[in-house]
Amino acid sequence: MPMPLLLLAGLAVLLVAGLSWWAIRRRPVPASAAGPGGVLAGHAGTTKSHDGHGVSVDADGTGELPGPGNQQDREVFHRLYAIAFDAASFSRGAVVAGSAHADVVARSVSLLRRIEAHPRYTPRRPQVLPQLMRTVNDPNASGRMMADIIGKDPVLAGNLLRIASSPLYCVQSRPVEDFTHAVAMVGTDGIRHLIAAALMQPVMGTSDVGAFAPFADLMWEYTLVSAAAATDHAKLVEHDDAFAAQLMGLLQGLGAIIVGRVVRDQYARQPRWVADAEVVTALLDAWAVPAALRVAGKWQLPEHIHTAVARSQAGKAPDSLGRSLRYGQLVGALALLCKHGRMEEPEALAMLARVEPRQHATADIWKRVRRSVDSAG
Repeated sequence: MPMPLLLLAGLAVLLVAGLSWWAIRRRPVPASAAGPGGVLAGHAGTTKSHDGHGVSVDADGTGELPGPGNQQDREVFHRLYAIAFDAASFSRGAVVAGSAHADVVARSVSLLRRIEAHPRYTPRRPQVLPQLMRTVNDPNASGRMMADIIGKDPVLAGNLLRIASSPLYCVQSRPVEDFTHAVAMVGTDGIRHLIAAALMQPVMGTSDVGAFAPFADLMWEYTLVSAAAATDHAKLVEHDDAFAAQLMGLLQGLGAIIVGRVVRDQYARQPRWVADAEVVTALLDAWAVPAALRVAGKWQLPEHIHTAVARSQAGKAPDSLGRSLRYGQLVGALALLCKHGRMEEPEALAMLARVEPRQHATADIWKRVRRSVDSAG
């Protein structure tokens, strides 16, 4: 089974309602309309209100938008966001039209600066997570040890028993009720899916309505696909920690979804105003990665994961995990652009070749991602 579908299957088993919600309510996005024209390019770290006063959107006070690590990547993501913005009929250019947009920016930034303190937007961290992650990566750890750790967290314990009792693992009619038996059935990969599902649960457990629904649907699909591509790249090309690459990919997508929901809620306070694509794009550029880093800090994820994500934000030369993260991000974005008619495949492949010249090792990853994305409808 292709890795993107493995990830989808694992998360669906753990959180059954989640992928059902996504599959039922996601709606096709029109393939018409232009590419990145009108979306911010080289935008400074402010938006301007009608009186000319700037409102800072940057994450560090420098006026620089870290966003994806370079301009090419940023333009790709602007084109990806535009798919959802065009479907929702967002306005364009309203950053200079009125103070309500400036108020949206100011309130959004205020929340995002301390997003980890707002449980409405960030996932609950299982208290046993640091210990469980150390154990799952320890080749000498026993299933009994993992079962004892998981049993201390009611949410993880319930999800473990659900996955072990699912048809994917269980052939008997009676549900699995013993933690040690459940760990033995699902194995290490199943425990890793358990952790990934806990990270994504807020995304799968809530729904977006109105103008921001196409963005949430698109970014949810992007997050799963890019995380799976990063996982494959780390495992098959870099021969590095595939689980860390998966978590990094999920974190990056989750950061964008968090920003989208914060901005959505602030526009809801201004019901007479139409959400503006340039405002939302500027906030995504500035805050998607910092939001992901704040979640990583809240979850006490391993330092090498935090470091690789931070280096991607700063545009520094990536380590092997960082290369897998960037490759996964681009593959996910480019595959969706091709699916929605915003880019031809030769252009996408040429862009990937400049980022990852080892095409003999990555060609199958691209093919699997395209099949997975195109078959999703």
